[in-house]
Amino acid sequence: MSEILIYGAAGYTGRLCAEEFVRVGLRPVVAGRSESVRALAARLGLESAIFDLKDPRAIARQLDGIRLTLNLSGQFLTTQNLLIEACLASGTHYVDLAGEVEDTFNAFTFDQRARRANIMIMPGAGFNVAPSDIVAGLAKQKLPDAVELVIALATDGGVSRGTLKGMLSHIERPGHRRVDGALVAARPAESELDFEVAGRTFRAVYDPWLGDLFTAGVSTGIANISTYSVLPDLAVAMMKGRLLWLRGLILNYLLPLFPEGSSARQLRDGRTYVLALASNGKARERVALTGPEAYRFTVLCLREITRAVLAGRWSPGFQTPALYGRELLDRMEDVKWD
Repeated sequence: MSEILIYGAAGYTGRLCAEEFVRVGLRPVVAGRSESVRALAARLGLESAIFDLKDPRAIARQLDGIRLTLNLSGQFLTTQNLLIEACLASGTHYVDLAGEVEDTFNAFTFDQRARRANIMIMPGAGFNVAPSDIVAGLAKQKLPDAVELVIALATDGGVSRGTLKGMLSHIERPGHRRVDGALVAARPAESELDFEVAGRTFRAVYDPWLGDLFTAGVSTGIANISTYSVLPDLAVAMMKGRLLWLRGLILNYLLPLFPEGSSARQLRDGRTYVLALASNGKARERVALTGPEAYRFTVLCLREITRAVLAGRWSPGFQTPALYGRELLDRMEDVKWD
């Protein structure tokens, strides 16, 4: 029987994850709410499970014998609570792709209960948090007395319908900045940052929703954290409250016309760029890397975190990907340090 369950396996990222796991010899149970997971299971020769997220005790029965649940179903403020409750009841480790402040903090609220149950809870296991959390930890190691941290991300590649829908739903909504250890209100695109990784120069805007504002606060203890992303001009305009009439048009009419996710070429050729700058007011340390396309990077992060957990390398309670340090990224294809 498999020791891994992927919930949300029929989605774009879920399918990529299941395919990669099979390629490297991992045999997850693919699970979700709809019958479409059965077709995926048949194609990959895997077990399947169909259940919704209404009753934690019923979910816990589905987790019998499972050591690790990967929640890839999105809408994490809804799905986290139910799946984590089930994992607490069944003694199953829990990992998800939550990448925003609110849902990473929500996972943190289960920390003490997870410690008592001797399980690990790790949100942010994909591109949006895992590589940046690790490079932030490395920057802190280079400058232990750092009081300020800047994280910047850039991507070459496509975007899934789910990611686009989630981003557009709150694109002009205020988010956060970490100041003196506290999360304070910040506006999207309220400032800009020019940065360079691997010889490429980028202009990013302030991204006030990134989960790093919470996770890097936990993993590094740095009191002042800002997060930036390189985004299309249209997205930046909407972040600033302009052209918002396009949001309804896209969400209500045009979204089905967008590609489901990155194309095969984008998955193969796309690149990601991650930078962490730590400062103590006098000195500054920089850690940067380039990696594969963002969805591919997410799948590789899930693969290596899964391997680590199954090998017994985990710690109880709420953890961030920085737990695994540089070694996690060094096990992945196409990750290069700048």
